[in-house]
Amino acid sequence: MTKREFLSKVPDIIDHKVWGYAELEIVVDSKEQKGVCYRHKDKTASCGTYGSTWTEVFENLNKHLINEGYVK
Repeated sequence: MTKREFLSKVPDIIDHKVWGYAELEIVVDSKEQKGVCYRHKDKTASCGTYGSTWTEVFENLNKHLINEGYVK
């Protein structure tokens, strides 16, 4: 999976049950590691995950988003 494919498959914004809205942020995008989180206005983060590929990051993030009810 490419970065573009990853970005097309995950929501740009989530409405966290406790902390409110958060935007998707790529925190690392190197050859060896990829990482994302959802960043809130107060600079805290939710749903962060890392992996060695965008596929791995997607699988980890998507499981969490499904379990928390952000995606179906």
